[in-house]
Amino acid sequence: MKKSFEFKKYLSKRIEYVNLVLEKILPKDNSTISKGMRYSVLAGGKRLRPILVILAAEFFGAKARDVIYAACAVEYMHTYSLVHDDLPAMDNDDLRRGVLTNHKKFGEASAILCGDALLTESFNLITKSKCSEKNINEAIKVLANYAGYKGMIAGQVEDTIQTGVWNSENKVLLKEKLKFIHIQKTAALMIASLKIGAILIGADKGSLKVFENYGKNMGIAFQITDDILDVYADKKLLGKKGSDIKNNKLTTLSLYTKQEAEKKIEEYMKKAKKTIAVFGDKSEIFVKLADYITSRTY
Repeated sequence: MKKSFEFKKYLSKRIEYVNLVLEKILPKDNSTISKGMRYSVLAGGKRLRPILVILAAEFFGAKARDVIYAACAVEYMHTYSLVHDDLPAMDNDDLRRGVLTNHKKFGEASAILCGDALLTESFNLITKSKCSEKNINEAIKVLANYAGYKGMIAGQVEDTIQTGVWNSENKVLLKEKLKFIHIQKTAALMIASLKIGAILIGADKGSLKVFENYGKNMGIAFQITDDILDVYADKKLLGKKGSDIKNNKLTTLSLYTKQEAEKKIEEYMKKAKKTIAVFGDKSEIFVKLADYITSRTY
């Protein structure tokens, strides 16, 4: 990635590759669960997390094909979280990526089971990576830790607990809880994606730490951007109605003005770029990716 203008072309090719493999590996039988899995995974999306897996692996000289199953595994995990997040007991959303949410299309019970299927199959997919068994085992551990009860689930729990009750608490405490939600619910899976790609190729601990810090700051900036878009973006482009205000969720705009939120995005972006800069010229692609995901309009 020596020339910055190549970034969008690179991104487009990797997204196309991920989509082709997802289409190939998703179950094609006629069961309701298989239909639901294909419906939600292939509904679209930025494919950011699988791209992070591939980027991290390519950074250490690997090919995308070496880690493509792990990349798809992370997308399975992400999609499962969205399917469950949309359920009536959670955010109760009707639309996701411009189409009916899984439970609106197939029913609530089928949506729960579809999410369960994607979750468990994600670990199976990682085992198909063209890497050493030792590295595969470590990658599975990373995915379980960052997506599990101490990671993404912890963030979702706090997000759910604060829904409808957050405005009765101390603002200083709420800011701490909001940051916890951003790190655990959103940034955790981005960190996992980077570390999985790197671990599968045998990266050193120092590089893993750099990716961890970069992923955390970029993930927070990504979520703040999402919070702003939920309110201000064109809902047709966004692909959903924007349910945060309706559900009285604790988000960035619950505690900060739009201008303050945009300033926070800049702050976290600077931290992410400073962290990744230790890789020198090779960090350019990561800088471009960070700029891309926080400058989006949907």
